[in-house]
Amino acid sequence: MRKNILTYLVFCVVLLASMAASAQVETTKSEADQAFIDERYADAAKLYEEILAQEYVCAEIHYNLGNTYFKAGQIAPSVLHYERALKLAPKDEDIQLNLKLANMSVKDRVEEMPQLFFVTWWKAVLNTFSTDGWAWSAVVALVLALGGFLLFRFSSEEGMKRLTFYTGFVALIWFGFSIYAAQNNYNRAVHDNRAVVFAATVTAKSAPDQKGKDLFVIHEGLVVSTSDELNGWIRIKLSNGNVGWIPGNSVQPI
Repeated sequence: MRKNILTYLVFCVVLLASMAASAQVETTKSEADQAFIDERYADAAKLYEEILAQEYVCAEIHYNLGNTYFKAGQIAPSVLHYERALKLAPKDEDIQLNLKLANMSVKDRVEEMPQLFFVTWWKAVLNTFSTDGWAWSAVVALVLALGGFLLFRFSSEEGMKRLTFYTGFVALIWFGFSIYAAQNNYNRAVHDNRAVVFAATVTAKSAPDQKGKDLFVIHEGLVVSTSDELNGWIRIKLSNGNVGWIPGNSVQPI
């Protein structure tokens, strides 16, 4: 009896703490929103950053913070937070539009390497839903598959048996594909190796050393892919295929 009471009290304490934290986030967000409306962008950015510092994961907060930095003329952090918002809400048209506007302010114009049409098509299919969307798709497909096979098992009519069998079979295939797509999207989000350049100007070197040969120059706000790290340097790759080494403290991971 005493153990049950203790468990209940712990649950109540945790619940109250969660409610208090949520209320605090809402209060801080309201203050940040008002600061943005009043064009006090430094105050708004500070408040939004405070929310994120509490490990509060939300596309809206990243989006609002991106808007705040963009209005303040800080391109690199605006691109960073638009990209982070887009990872959480990949189908949000407002985020997509504002990210494009921010990228238009980036000095570098790097053309992407052309991809084969079926690669582009496959990526579009995988991006049809978010990770959560594909997970729900898998749940629905599994229910349909189980229902189809159960009806097949207990149905006596030949036409119905054929229909329910094929329905269950197709749903089972869709279940497997949904699981694959959800896992693929999750891995891309968790293991995202992209970063945003924060240095005003940085020269990529042929080696992780100041003595390396100068290869190309990039500017703040550009999104690059990162790979190896060595002696405080990081290897980057541009969307046009160019590769070089830059100081690791000149970028922020997405």
